[in-house]
Amino acid sequence: MWKRIWIVASAAIAVLIVAYFGVGYMVYDKLATVTNRPDDSCPPSRAINTPTQFGDIGGAGWPAFDYAPYYMSHYETVSFPSRQSGLNLSGWYVETKPGAPAVIFMDGLGGCKYTQTVLLPAGMLARNGFNVLLVDMRDTGDSDHEDGKTDLGNKEYKDILGAWDWLVAKGYQPERIGVYAGSLGSLAALAAFGQEPRVAALFVQAPIYSLPQIIQEELARNGMPSFLWAGVLGAARVIAGDNLLAYQPVDALRSAGNRPMYAVASRGDTRIGAHHSEQLAQAAQEAGAKLTLWLMDKGEHMMGAAYYPNEFEARITEFFRQALS
Repeated sequence: MWKRIWIVASAAIAVLIVAYFGVGYMVYDKLATVTNRPDDSCPPSRAINTPTQFGDIGGAGWPAFDYAPYYMSHYETVSFPSRQSGLNLSGWYVETKPGAPAVIFMDGLGGCKYTQTVLLPAGMLARNGFNVLLVDMRDTGDSDHEDGKTDLGNKEYKDILGAWDWLVAKGYQPERIGVYAGSLGSLAALAAFGQEPRVAALFVQAPIYSLPQIIQEELARNGMPSFLWAGVLGAARVIAGDNLLAYQPVDALRSAGNRPMYAVASRGDTRIGAHHSEQLAQAAQEAGAKLTLWLMDKGEHMMGAAYYPNEFEARITEFFRQALS
């Protein structure tokens, strides 16, 4: 009798475990899909935007804004390999002043070089004499399609370093190259910053501090139970072969040394709460890393440059001017 109960109980537990990870994979598949998302920030209409003329191509809550002062007069379409073999990336290179520092720009989940989210801050730097390189990460924009899913920065960081390699090959000294990234792109940028000690400076907007934490928050935002977070990570590892915890933001803080970082977030952000930036700043202080935090009162996700254009431009320009001098 007890043997039969043990067999039934063991079978039930096995079924529950399989079901848990099965549901976890379905959730992972939904949350990690980059292309053709219903909230795609890089829609088919993106072609109307270029560095020379751009506007709002999507995103509820963006304020009415005059983008014209931030247009860049010329640009060059370029391509280069990711540090991951077999992937080619697409970018726009804007050289405003030979010999000036350069900053790499990357957007977040489903974003690309066509979005006002990166074109606006890039234009702010360009009109202050910086050279900029706007890049499509894998599976977005005009870059190579890998599998249509994000690895939450754990592979995409090699795309940032591919852009960095391209600038170095072009003649830039490493100490004259910075990185800007937002939202999910912050995970890739922080991983790149941690893995390549020659990346001189990092500016992140609406960054993520903890992957398990943001997964739980994203599950809740999509009306799903937050306890599925471990199943999402486990399913990604076992079924998809993706280790989503390979690189964590705190790792970059511990290896930052004297390299400066800047984090910007909005208290009005309902996608990635400002508490992530506050936690990042606290962890940086504990690690002895140089991170400046600016919390804005207004603006939804990644909209800080449109809500506070003058202050945003002044802060990002001064940060990179000092960091890359």
